[in-house]
Amino acid sequence: MKNRILLSAASLFFVCQVSAQSYLDAQLFSETDVIGTARTASMSGAFGALGADMSSLSTNPAGLGLYQSVDFSFTLDLGATDRTSYYSGNKFTSRLGDFNLTSLGVAFPVKSTPDSDWKRQNFGFAYNKTKDFRANTFIYGNDANSSIVDVFYDNAYGNNLDELDSFFELSAFDTDLIDLDVDSNGFIDNGQYFREVFSGQDQYKEVITEGQMGEIVFSYAGSYQEKLYLGSTLSISTVEYIKRSKYTENNFNDTLSTVQSFDFYENQYTSGSGVGLKLGAIYKVNKNLRLGLSWHSPSILYLNDEYETRLDVNHSYNDSAYAYSKSSPYGMYDYQVTTPSKLMVSGALVLSKQFVVSADFELVDYSEASLSGQPGDEQYFNDQNAIIQNRYSEVANMKLGAELNLTSILLRAGYANYGNPLAGDLTSVDPTANVYSSEREMYSVGFGRRNQFSYIDFAFVFSEGSYTTWLYNANYTPPVKVVDTNYSLLLTMGWKF
Repeated sequence: MKNRILLSAASLFFVCQVSAQSYLDAQLFSETDVIGTARTASMSGAFGALGADMSSLSTNPAGLGLYQSVDFSFTLDLGATDRTSYYSGNKFTSRLGDFNLTSLGVAFPVKSTPDSDWKRQNFGFAYNKTKDFRANTFIYGNDANSSIVDVFYDNAYGNNLDELDSFFELSAFDTDLIDLDVDSNGFIDNGQYFREVFSGQDQYKEVITEGQMGEIVFSYAGSYQEKLYLGSTLSISTVEYIKRSKYTENNFNDTLSTVQSFDFYENQYTSGSGVGLKLGAIYKVNKNLRLGLSWHSPSILYLNDEYETRLDVNHSYNDSAYAYSKSSPYGMYDYQVTTPSKLMVSGALVLSKQFVVSADFELVDYSEASLSGQPGDEQYFNDQNAIIQNRYSEVANMKLGAELNLTSILLRAGYANYGNPLAGDLTSVDPTANVYSSEREMYSVGFGRRNQFSYIDFAFVFSEGSYTTWLYNANYTPPVKVVDTNYSLLLTMGWKF
C-alpha cells in the first residue's frame, strides 16, 4: 500500500508538476537564503565578515561574537510576488502580497573577562525566515495537438481497471473522459481504452502556493583578543508548503463529443522540520580589513506530504447537460530530504567607521542533495537521487554591499547574483527544463538611524529570475516561461541594554 501511494504521488509530479517526493524537492527545499534584518537585506545579504546583526546567527555565527551588549530586534516584511507567464503567444501577470515576520532574536553576553585573551562569550537565540513560497501563477493557451486527456489515456492503456491510479487516470475513467467498450456482461476490462474527446481546445492553469521556510537558531560565539571571532549555530528548520492548482480545458474542436469542459484540482500540503549545524570565523586583519569563513552542514528535513485530487467533468447530450465528479483518496507519505552543504567566504573593508564595503561568495553543490523514504521504496528513491546527481550542479552565489555613515543617517545598497542549479545533464528527464531557467539577481537599498540604546532600519529589495514549467507534462506540451519578480519592504527595530 505504501508503494502504491508513493507511485500515485510521483505520477502527479511527472504529469502535472506537483512536487511529491520527487527530484524537484531537492531544489524546492534546498534553494534557500536568509532574509534577515533590514540592514542585512539592504546590503543584499553581504554581511558574512561584519557581524553584530541578528542574521549573522544564520549565516556566519562568528558575527555573534562582535556584540558587546544585550541586543534585541525584530524585522517585519511587506512583500509582493509577480508571476508572469509566457505561453502560446499569451502573457499573464498575477500578484500576491504578504506581510510577515522575517527575523526575531536576542543576543547577550554570558561571560566577559577583559583580562583574558578570550574577552567575551555570547549566546544568541533567533528566528530567521529563509524562503517564502507565496505566489500565484496563471497560464493560458490553445493547443490543437495535445490535451491532458492524452495523458490519462496513455497512462491507462494496457492496464486493467484495478491497476489505474486513483489519483489520476482512474478519475478520468469514472468521469467519462476515457472509457472501455461494453458487452452484455458490462465493461470489457482488457486495457483497451478509448478517448471520449480529442485534442484541440483552450487550456488554463492556475497554481497558488503559500507557506514559508525558516529556522530557529541557537548560537554561541567568542572573541579572542578582539581579533578572532569563532561561533557555532544549531539550527532547527521549519517547513510549511501549500500548493493548490486548477487545470481547465474547454471550447473543444471535437463537436461530436459529449464533453464540454472539465476541471482537474490538485492540493498538496507539506510540513516538517530538520536540523543542521553552522560553523564560522571572522578575523580582523587590521583596523580596516575583515575576513570571514563559514560552513553550513547538510540539513536533514523530515517531511510529510498530504495530497488529493478531484476531477469535475461537464457533459452535454441532445441538449441535456449532466456532470460527473470524482475525488481521489487522501494520500499521506513521510520522507526525508537532505540538503547540500554550503561554504561561504567573506571580506569587508571598513574605512574610519564611515564607509563599509562587503562581499560574500558562496558555493553550493545541489547535486549533493538526496531523498529517502519508507522501507520498500528504496529503488524509487535511488532512481530519484540518480536524477538529482545528473540534473543539478554546483553554483556560485555572489553578494556585494556598501554602507555610508553620514552620522545622522546610514545609507546602504547591495547587489546579489544567485547561480542557476539546472546546469547538469537534463537529457534523461524534462530535457527542456533549462530553456527559460536563469540566474536570479537582487538589487537593494536602505537607510537607518542608530543611537546608544536603539536603532531602526529600512530596506527595499527587488529580485528577479525566470524558470521553466509546463501545463501538465514536458512530453506532451511545450515549455512555459515564468518570470518571478519579488518586492520587499523591510523594517527592523532594535534595542540595546
